[in-house]
Amino acid sequence: INESFRRISTIIERDSKDTTYKFALLRAVIEISQEYEHLKREEENRVVFPTGLIVEKWLLYYYPLVESSKFIPQKNGEKNEETRQISFRKKFEEITSFYRDKGGFSAFWSDYQSQTIPEQVEKTLTTLVKNLYNTITKMPMRYIGGSISNREYSIFKFSRTPGRYSVKGQLNSQLLIDSFGSFSFEKHFFNVFQYLGSFISGEDSLLYKWAKFSVRADTKGELTVEGALKKLGTIPETERLTRRASTAYKGLFTEQKFLKCTWSGKLVKDFGSLHIDHIIPFAVWKNNDLWNLIPVRGSVNLEKRDRVPLPEFIEQKREDIMFYWDVLRSRYRQQFDRQLFVSVTGEKLVETDWKEVGLEGLKEKCDYLINTRGIEGWKLQ
Repeated sequence: INESFRRISTIIERDSKDTTYKFALLRAVIEISQEYEHLKREEENRVVFPTGLIVEKWLLYYYPLVESSKFIPQKNGEKNEETRQISFRKKFEEITSFYRDKGGFSAFWSDYQSQTIPEQVEKTLTTLVKNLYNTITKMPMRYIGGSISNREYSIFKFSRTPGRYSVKGQLNSQLLIDSFGSFSFEKHFFNVFQYLGSFISGEDSLLYKWAKFSVRADTKGELTVEGALKKLGTIPETERLTRRASTAYKGLFTEQKFLKCTWSGKLVKDFGSLHIDHIIPFAVWKNNDLWNLIPVRGSVNLEKRDRVPLPEFIEQKREDIMFYWDVLRSRYRQQFDRQLFVSVTGEKLVETDWKEVGLEGLKEKCDYLINTRGIEGWKLQ
């Protein structure tokens, strides 16, 4: 691990950088290693992940930067309304312009997650994700590691799906996974990313250097490191994305006149005192998927805070969690199944055992966060 960490540090410090692509690639691979281990497969001494996961991460990273009213350069010498721009800015600007008066970043991400991208920008978004894929595989994947090797694709390798990529239908996470083949890297790097990735991508390294690059590339001298960091840390708001779960639970409450708190098991007869809790806290993993949203008493949610439920506690509450999964799945089946597959199971859901498979995957996620990442575990006393 020490040698792998040294090589990564050398890449961050010494690799030549004309754009922010290498920062974005490393940030994405670190987060994918920590969040999507269930989608990993191993081939000899390498680990393999879907390339579509990087494409989705880049949508998240670059949207706030492109959307910003103050131009934030992502390439040396990049300026607004000039030809020398990052390869996907023009198409990205068409998306951000469309959503500017429709709720912005959060509205876009909500439409993407729920497969409701408007027809006016559907083709533009499809073109954009293809542009992102081409940029990722032909630029940073190809050249990263140049400070420690003269070979191209020395760190990451990629393979396309048979017949090259083809994106058909409403875009969503699973379609990106199915459409863009896979990429691989050596297992020892994966181990470093799992254990130390959060430190590597933190403000003292990747994000901070990304922000400093943007400031240096700003020829007008208007951008600050703090301003760039703020944009780099922008995420879609949670309220819009949790509304669907809240609507489903409110419908059930109207029928029953009560709901059971998932964690305490106590009946709640005042809907206003219920909170929608992220099983895995949003502060730990910025995930608003339906499977991660359950109703709990407000007081219990305040006690849990940003702690991760212990796997044995999830096992104790399996029936209540599965019950609420049924409620959400009956209402938003396609979205629920797709999100559970992408974020938890890595395998298509089978009617007979999807809940058991999902719960086991959830427990494995929590175990990793507690015992590998060192995040505090929790159970209701």
